[in-house]
Parts: sequence; structure tokens; C-alpha cells
Amino acid sequence: MENVLGRQLWSIYEDLKRGNRIGFLTDDEFQKYFLGFISYKYLSEKLDAYIKKELRAENLNFEEAYDLKALKKSLREKSIEDIGYFLSPNLLYRNIVSSKNYGNIIIEELDKAFNEISDSSVGRESQEDFQNLFEGVDLYASQLGKTMEDKNRVVFNILDALRPVYFDLDKESRNNTLLTKSILENRKYNKDYSSSRKNERRMRSRRMNNIKADFKDLDLLVDEKMEYNLIKSNYALEADSLSHELDEYSLKSVSPHKEESYEKYIDDLIGNSFEYLLSEFSLNSSNSSDYYTPNEVSTLIAKLISSQKSKLESVYDPCCGSASLLLEINKELPCDFICGQELNASFYNIARENMILHNIHYKDFDIKQGDTLEQPQHLDYTFDAVVSQIPFNSRWTADRSFLDDVRFMQYNILPPHSKADYAFIQHMLYHLNEDGIMIVVAPHGVLFRAASEGKIRRMIVERFNYLDAVIGLPANMFYSTNNPACMMIFKKNRDYYDDVLFIDASKGFDRTKLINYLQEEDISKIVSTYKDREEIEGYSHRASLYDIERNDFNLNIPRYVDTYENEGEEIDSDELVSRHKYVTDEIKKVTEEIEETYRKLNIENDLFR
Repeated sequence: MENVLGRQLWSIYEDLKRGNRIGFLTDDEFQKYFLGFISYKYLSEKLDAYIKKELRAENLNFEEAYDLKALKKSLREKSIEDIGYFLSPNLLYRNIVSSKNYGNIIIEELDKAFNEISDSSVGRESQEDFQNLFEGVDLYASQLGKTMEDKNRVVFNILDALRPVYFDLDKESRNNTLLTKSILENRKYNKDYSSSRKNERRMRSRRMNNIKADFKDLDLLVDEKMEYNLIKSNYALEADSLSHELDEYSLKSVSPHKEESYEKYIDDLIGNSFEYLLSEFSLNSSNSSDYYTPNEVSTLIAKLISSQKSKLESVYDPCCGSASLLLEINKELPCDFICGQELNASFYNIARENMILHNIHYKDFDIKQGDTLEQPQHLDYTFDAVVSQIPFNSRWTADRSFLDDVRFMQYNILPPHSKADYAFIQHMLYHLNEDGIMIVVAPHGVLFRAASEGKIRRMIVERFNYLDAVIGLPANMFYSTNNPACMMIFKKNRDYYDDVLFIDASKGFDRTKLINYLQEEDISKIVSTYKDREEIEGYSHRASLYDIERNDFNLNIPRYVDTYENEGEEIDSDELVSRHKYVTDEIKKVTEEIEETYRKLNIENDLFR
């Protein structure tokens, strides 16, 4: 859910860029700094609120208690055990920002804070969740400035810009307010969001509905007698649109039994603000799009799973990126244990930050770094749900030694090194428990490519009978590619063991100038069709395993769902261009593979000269 905090953070980010206050940082570099600083501020405020609660009976503040030898050690130990890390009071955000007034070098103090958060977890259960969390934020990088003074100024600019942001983690200082008045009083930036592709696609009526939804959600958490004090108008949503003003929710009386729900609301609000930033970064930066699954796709996957499962004990994503997909599933069906693996070090840190800002306890998630295929980190686990948007067009070694690997040995064949799609699918199936559900987002080529991939596909469908459904998605939906993609749903114990459901959802979408997206009604239609296994002319069909065998296990959706349109109907030129580009790219890749094979065999061929 979009919220005032997410919009506030985005405005601060944009304002820092417009004001030339970020040195020589590129957009991609600044994003990592900005997310890192937000995470540090959150961890600082969380620890501050935790210590305050622990010292309530002592009538001491953090600084006073830390000066007492007897309390200093116990506070540190208890903090690490309960929340996973520790910070000395002088290294809290509020004290580091204030220390500039006394001539302190902000960079040096912040570096100590980053190191203490990391080092305090070493040798503890929380080590993998906090160690080197900020290694991607180089406080001495030349991009921050030429001199130490320049670097110090840029770091302070970012930290100081975050000063008006409050996470409302301290119940007592909150004084029964959802977000402290400071969030809105200090909101200085009116941002026209129409330049954002995400907000561009929201119609004016939906913008107002989103704000009303915020109030409605809160309304469920409070008593009927609770008053809403709406102060003067100072909160502009968009310059060209209707705006809804809010300065403060004044919650006069909160029922004790609703305190837990209220805390969850705050957690969701903070986590959603981080997701809001990730979404905006993905829309506005090509590199950022590699680690973020579009929210509509994550929502669809989460709802498909919840249509089959009433609860989840565990969920796993072998290519988790920012972990947004995992967290969306956790919102739909709270999970006891969340696991993921990510190759890229920067994305791995963002995934951990995302978990932390969603207030997922360090004992309840396990995000690892490394190559999932070459160095799997969760081989001893199986999961209730296994999900992923696997990296498109990725390669792997396909070394023959993998034939002895437990993930691949039962197939006795490996996918080609030029396409790792089925290697990921085989890996995911290995981790799926007997009653679990698996959903993978992959390029359309996994449905029809032949050779070793065709043999693996046939074994999955015919021998193991794991494939439950295939869903075709609209083209141009993903930030990193224009090519159309599909979803494949797998179960090891299928209720409908003698057919596979095919859904052609490629035409159910709305579009902006730059990207297509699934609307709420599109998602609902897909989910209900899958849940009921309904056959709809031109949209879905239950194909028998015999029909699939007759098609030589080619799963291309038009073979099973008749999508023929009358000649008089309008042709979607964008989709035609996208499909043409996709086929052209596939031809080019196959040609390169053939050429490479000729070279390896030392065979000359005039076609490649």
C-alpha cells in the first residue's frame, strides 16, 4: 500500500538529486546510499526505542545507562539476543547528525556505526543478517567528492534530509499517533508524480481511492469513538490532480486489544515505503530493474498461492533480488520461515535491508549470497512454496559433474550452458516439498525449445506429472525486458493429475507509454480461473496429458487456447513488434550457438563468414 512515508522518502530523494547535493554519484550509486542510510536510520531508531523500553523501570536514558558498567554489558547482550545487533548511544542517528554542530567528521562517526552494527552480530545467530550490511555504501568513495570536506558534506546532506522522517517505533513518544506530526509538518516537497511511469498509470479517481483506503485500513484498527483531527492543508499529492490533505491522525483512544494490529499497521507502513522506493527506482533505472519483480506480478503469484494454501510454514526464492516477491507472499500468507539466495552483492544487501524494514525478525528469515546453481545454500531444506522470477537469458556452466548432483541426477540430462532456465526449474523442483506449490516466471522459450530442454520438459510433464498450469503474461511487463513471459505452476501431488490448465492472459492488461501492467480485475480473473480450473473460450483450456503428448510436449499456449481473432479486429502493433523482436533475438542466439559449435568442431561453414 502506498503511504505518506513512501511518498515523503521519494520526494527527499528527488530533491537531493535536483539540488545537486549528492556529489558525483550516478543514479544507481545514489540509490544504494539512500537505501543504506534509510536502513541505518531505521535500525538506530529501533534500537533507541528498544533500549528506552528496557530502561523504563530504571528511570534512565540510553546515554546515562551506558555510562554504568553494570548496565552497559547487559544492554548490549540483551539487544543482540532480542533484535540482533547493537549500537553505542553516540553512534545513533540522532547523535551523529547533531555531532556536526560540534565539528565532528560525520563520515568517521557513520563508518563506526556501520561497523558496530556488523561486528556486534559476529558469532551470533544474527550474523548472516547484519554482517557487512552496509558494505555497498563506501563513505570514502571518490564519487562523493574530491576532498574529505566534500565527502563529509554529501554524507551530511543525505543524513540531514532524512531528519524529518520518523518511523514511529517508540510507543510512548508516539502518544497514540499513527505517524508523528513531524512527518507532515516537515514535508517541504510537492512532487508532480506524473513523470513516474508507475503513477502515470493511476487514474485520478484511483488516486483518491488509494488515500481513502489508507483511512479505511486505519479505521479498522480504532474504536468508533476515535477522532480524526485533520489539520490545515499542507500535503499535496500531485500538482495536476485532486489532493487530499492530512497533517496528523489524532488517535484519542486506542483499545488495548487493538495494539497488536496497530503495531502491524506501522510495520506494514514502513515496509511498504521501502517497497515504494524500490518500485520507483526500477521504473527509472535500468540496473535497478534487475532486482525487482513488478508489484502486480508479485501480487498475482501471492494470490495464486493463497488460492491453494490457507497457510505457509516456509517460502523460498533462489533468485530473490530485493526479496520483494517473498515479502508480498508473506503479506498474503504470513510465513514462519523466509529463505532466499541472491548472486549480486548489492542486491543481497538490499534484500536484507528490505526484510529488516518489514520488521521480519532475524530468526525468521535466511537470505544467502552466492550462485544458486553453482553454490546452493539451502540444499537441506524443502519448502511449502518455491517462487522466482528467474533471470532471463542467463547462462551456467552445465558441467558434467552436475549429473551427480541431487538436483539433476534423476533427469540424467542437463540444460545447455547458454540457457539456464531449466537448471533453475530443476533446482526449484528439488526444493519443493511433497504438498507444496511452485511458481516460476520465465521466458516463453521454456515452453517450446527442443533438444535437452525439450527432454527435461517431457520428463517433468510425463514422467513426474508435476506441471499444473501454464499462464501466458502480456508483453512488455517487466522492467528489464520487452519480451513476453509466462508463469509455470508446479505441484508434486496434483489434485487434477490428468490435465494441465493453460491460460492466455496476454491480452488482459492496461498500459502506460512505457510499460504494460495487470489491473486488479486481470489478476482476479487469472486467480479465479486457476482456482476453479475453468475453461473460457479464447482464454483458458484444460489440456489432457494425451493432447500434450500429441503436441510432442510443446507447451506453446496457442496450441491449446484458440486465440484466433477475426481479420476485422484491430491488430495490436505494440505486441506484434514485441513478438517480432523476441523471435529475432531467439534466432540470433540459436545462430550464435550453432556457430560456436562449428568452431569447437573445427568445421568451416560459409554461412558464418
